Order: sequence, then C-alpha cells, then structure tokens
Amino acid sequence: MTQQTVWAELVELYEYRVADVRAGGRPRGGMRALGELRARLQGAPLDPALARRLRTADRLYRAYRAAQQAPAETPAAAPEPQAVGTPDPLPPADPAEVRAWAELGGLRWERELRAELEARGREWLAQRGQPALRVLHAAAESAEREARGQSGAVAVPAAGDPLAALDRPSVARDLLHAVAAQLLDPSGGWGRLRAALLALEAEPLRRHADADVLAAHLRAAEREPLAPAARAELVRALRETRPTGPAEDERPLLREAAAEVRRQLEALMQRAPAPRLDPGSALPPGAILYAVTPRAARAAPPDPEEDTLTVHLAGGRAARWRGLHLSWERVGASWQLRVEGPGGQEVALLHPARPAAERVQTLALGPLLPEDAALRLSLSGDYLRLEWLRPPGPGLADLAAQARLVAALLRPEEGYAGLRLARAVAGLLRGAVVDVSALGPSAAARYAAAPPAALLTVARKGAAALHARAARLGPQEWDALLEEAGTGLGLGDRAVRRLRAALLAAQTGVPRSALPMAGGEATLPEDGTFTRLRLPRDPHLVLRAAGTELEVRPALGGLSVQPSRGQEGVLSDLLVLSLPQAQVLLVRALEDIGGAVLSEAE
Repeated sequence: MTQQTVWAELVELYEYRVADVRAGGRPRGGMRALGELRARLQGAPLDPALARRLRTADRLYRAYRAAQQAPAETPAAAPEPQAVGTPDPLPPADPAEVRAWAELGGLRWERELRAELEARGREWLAQRGQPALRVLHAAAESAEREARGQSGAVAVPAAGDPLAALDRPSVARDLLHAVAAQLLDPSGGWGRLRAALLALEAEPLRRHADADVLAAHLRAAEREPLAPAARAELVRALRETRPTGPAEDERPLLREAAAEVRRQLEALMQRAPAPRLDPGSALPPGAILYAVTPRAARAAPPDPEEDTLTVHLAGGRAARWRGLHLSWERVGASWQLRVEGPGGQEVALLHPARPAAERVQTLALGPLLPEDAALRLSLSGDYLRLEWLRPPGPGLADLAAQARLVAALLRPEEGYAGLRLARAVAGLLRGAVVDVSALGPSAAARYAAAPPAALLTVARKGAAALHARAARLGPQEWDALLEEAGTGLGLGDRAVRRLRAALLAAQTGVPRSALPMAGGEATLPEDGTFTRLRLPRDPHLVLRAAGTELEVRPALGGLSVQPSRGQEGVLSDLLVLSLPQAQVLLVRALEDIGGAVLSEAE
C-alpha cells in the first residue's frame, strides 16, 4: 500500500467522522480522537485533490463547532410590514402532519432499501463461492462489534464454511436484513459498515504472523550466490515452511468483492431521504385525504390508476377507491379499517403505538376482487398510507395450471418420461422426427444430474409451450401427437395418459376462496385439488403434505421450503417438490399460496 493510499483512507475516515458528528453521533474514540486525526492530516503531505477534500470537510467541522458554541437563542427579528393589498401568506403546515408524512416516507424507503438489498443479494448468492456475501458478513459483524465498543475485526469466512452457511438463501436473507438495520441506524451504522468494507478492501485476509519474516528470507535467498537450480530449491523449501493455501489465492477476489459491495451500497444510500424536512415544503399539494393543512388536502380519493392513497383517519370516516369501499373507526387507542369489495370484506386493526415494523401490514384482496391484489397499510399516528400491490407475474389460478403441467414433466421415478415426451412433441410440431438418441435413457441421466433450479426452469419452459400449443390444436390432433411421440421413445401408455390428463386438469386452476392459516400450520389434502392458503404476517409456517412436514421461511428470492427429508427449494412463484410416493405443488401470488399434493399413481 503506497503512502498516498494511506493518506487517502485517513482523509476519507475524517470525512465520515465529521459527517457522524454533524448528524448527532459520536465518533469512535470521541472528539479527542477526531481532533488528533485532524491535526495529523493538517501537517500531512497531501496531493491537491486530497487537500481540497480535507479543506471541505474541515470547513464543515469548523461550522459545526461554531454553531455549537453560539448562543442558545437569538432574538427574533421583527416582521417586515406588508404592503397594502398583499395577500396573506399560506398558513403553516400542521407539525403532526409533517412528522407523519416524513415517517411514512421513511417506512417506504426502508421497504425499498430491503427490496433493493434482496435483489442484489440474489446476484451475490449466485456467485461461485459467494465472495460478496462473505465480505459483507465480515464487515457487518465487524461494524456490529464496533457499535458495541468491542475491538477486533471479524475474519472473512472461507468459501463453503458450514458455520456461516452463506450459500443458503434463508441465511443470506437474514444477513441482508441485518445489513439493512445497520444502514438505517441513525447513530452512524452506515459509516461503521463502510469503514469495515474499506478495511477489507485494503486487507481482506489476515496476514500470517510470520509473513514479513518469510518475505525477508525469500529476498535473502534470491541474493544468495547459488546455481539457479539450487536457488529454486532453497526458495521452495522456504515456502513449504508456511504454505499459502487456497485462501491466499482469494485475496484479489475478496478485495474486489469488498470494493464492489461498497460501491453498490453507496449508490443505495445516495437515495436515502433527508434526515430533516423543511416544514414549509414537506407536504405536497393535494397529498392527503382529509388533511389538516389546507394546501395538502385533496378533495377526493385519487384516480383509479393511482396506486397510493394517504388518509388522515381522524378527519373523515369513509372513502371509495379502486372499486373498494373503505371505512374506519376508533377502537380504544387503535383504528379498525374495513375494506369491502364485490366478493366480501376484510378487516384490519391498526395500532399507532406499536413499533414501526408492526405498523406496516399487507391485506390480501384475493377473496374480494376478481383479480389477485393486495393493500400494503402503513400507519403513522392518525395517518394511513395505502399502496395497491399487484402480482409481478401470473395470478394464482394461472400459476396452478402451470404447476400441474410442470409436475407431469418432473417425474424422476419415471426417468423424466414427461419431459422427454414434451420435447419430442415439440419436435414433431416443428416437422422434425423423434430423436431417440437425444431423448432416450441418456437424457434421463442428464436431467437427474442437473441442479433442481435449472431443471425447474427447463420444465416451466416446456410446460408453457405445451399449454400454448394445446389451445390451438384439436383433441384428436393432440392425441395423435402424444401417441406418435410416446411410441417413438418407447415410453408406453402411462406417460402419455399422465401428460394428457395434466393438460386437461391444468384448465381447472385453483379455487378463489381463501382459508386462514391458524397458528401458521396447514395440511394439504392429498386428492390433487389445490387449496388456497393465506400467508401469516410473519411468513413462517409449517405445511403437512404426504406424510412430510414442510417448513416455510423467508429467503432470498421468495420463501425457503425445507422438507423434513429431502432437498430445500425456494418458492418465488412456482415450485414442485418430489417426495417419496408424491409430488407437492406450491404456487404464490402476493400474500396467498396455493398448494396441492399429487400421489405417484395420479
């Protein structure tokens, strides 16, 4: 590391400590340590760019100290007289309304931050050896130790470390939520995390205690007056006293991973809302239904195309929005919200005194409307923000239809006959002949060796193609294609009958009624019919299916589904799990899950 690099990191450290002080935090080591760092930098041989950065940070620091030493109160200046005929200024915004608007914006930013982190986390989880998640784990633990006043940085775990288990989606999600909590910590959590990442950029792996001694011995060996072969043997013998191992080879990879994670987090934090709002401009015009502040009040709910509605609950009693009738009333210190639609009604209790995380909930609208939708409810005092949510892809009924076809293709006990049959049918529709060499038993072995996620992707593409083609072909044409493909591959009648039945059953979808999940547990019926289940507020539940318990927890990319015996899967919108003697089909849209069990005989 060059001397200028060291000075650059010290200047950066000074900038972040000044930022922490101005934000109301306390720098590590106190103000005395900050003063010592400032004095050291003022006498340092900095290049022009670093000197400008130091002067800028120092100017902010001196302004802060001057403001701290200024008198507590300054006499208010007399108001200037207004000219005759000048209109009165706008009345000031209600302070409680400004605070509520700011908090609702903060709650939304927190959700967006967590969602952005999870999106990046899915990319980091897909990396070979998860270098980004490993350096983030070490930085987060080091920053947490510093916040508790403990010394010593945490080492980067090795790839595949079973204790860290960062290759598991549920563990990676927990790490990212812990990082989100640090980024949202007003006491300087982001500064501590960033400093830990900078330290890992400089030295991602702990140096061996004898590293400097070994380096000196190697330099001395290079100067020995020996024959080249003898010198090479001496160097080899010295290196064998402390083998570098595979961890040393990862140093450049981990250094780059730390730098990339830091850059991505910096880009996220640049979008963070300002810590303080100007009361004069904090409330946009027409922002709140039944608002106290006149210029912020809106005369009616927003147009149906708008996805957000903010209501001052104490200012009214009801509203109509997007085909729903909303009504609310006080229940003690809380509010009760009733949402009525064509299919019935849902009720939510809103508690202003609870922590922020408990004042955000999602209300499923599947039973109320002919479409899959949900309302996210965020509460601050007497102010409620409703956000209309739609599934990012197909609804639950369409996903259930896809799942039936995918399950027919993913039958490992039958040598993936359905998948091979579907590919053969696709070839016949293109005018090709059945390729027995590519779709014979060797294809079954390739499918069995493929990763489950990749195999599911292939099966979903095949199922989508079959479903689209089946709608354009008559029953007799379709039966003839299945028979020709099955005969060409020598699969027999069973695979043909199963795929034909799956195409017919795929049209039935899933019932629209929702069943509450009492206690976060449910048993899926084993007759092949789909059951619609409501996700609990904390999406941790246990499903019993085909004699097996499935534990469902939050994970990167959706929900982790872990059978009591078998391999873990991740449910984003569709998942098929193969269990002994049965298949479990799971689909998800917003706050609802559809589940079905297909026995081996079906």
